Amino acid sequence: MRLCEEHGRAEHPKEARLRQLVAKQLEEKPDSKLIVFTQFRDTVDTIVGALGRVAGVFPLRFVGQGTRRSDDIGLRQAEQVRILEEFRGGGFNVLVTTSVGEEDLHVPDVDHVIFYEAVPSEIRMIQRRGRTGRTKAGKVTVLIAEGTSDEAYYWSSKRKEQQMRRHLESVKKGGIRPSKHASTRFDYVSA
Repeated sequence: MRLCEEHGRAEHPKEARLRQLVAKQLEEKPDSKLIVFTQFRDTVDTIVGALGRVAGVFPLRFVGQGTRRSDDIGLRQAEQVRILEEFRGGGFNVLVTTSVGEEDLHVPDVDHVIFYEAVPSEIRMIQRRGRTGRTKAGKVTVLIAEGTSDEAYYWSSKRKEQQMRRHLESVKKGGIRPSKHASTRFDYVSA
C-alpha cells in the first residue's frame, strides 16, 4: 500500500502496447472492429480511458448487468443491445469487455481480438478467440507481462486446450472408452 501511494498510478506497460496495437490495426484498416477482453471492470474503465486518448479510436465499455458499487454500475440489457448494434454498425470501433462478451455476442466482422491478460481456462480462451474470424480472417493477440501469472495462465490454457483436442480426436477415432485407473481398495468395497 505504501509503495502504491508513493508511486501513484504508474502506467502498466500493457497499456502502451495496447494503444500501439489498436492504432496500428486502425492505421492498416481504418474500418476495423476490435474487441479487448479483460478480467476486471476497473481495468475496462482504465482501458477505455487510455484508448480514448488515441486519435481515431472510439472505445466503449461493455460489462454485465450487475452493479458492484455506486461507481461501478452495470449495463441494463437494453443498453447492452444498443451498444452491440452501434458496434456492428460502426458507431465505435473498440469494444472493451469482461467475460460478459465471451458468449452470445454476435458481431460477424471483428478484425482483431486482444486479450489484455491471459485466462487460465481453455473454454474461455476458445470463446474469446471465437469472436473473430467468423466471416473473414481475423487476428488474436494475448498480452503477457513477463514473470507474472499471465505466463502461467496462458500456458495452462494452451495445455488444457491441447489436451481437450487430443480427447476429441480419440473419441472421433475410437469412441468413448472407459478410463483406466489403478485399482484401489475402494474398487473392492461392496455397497
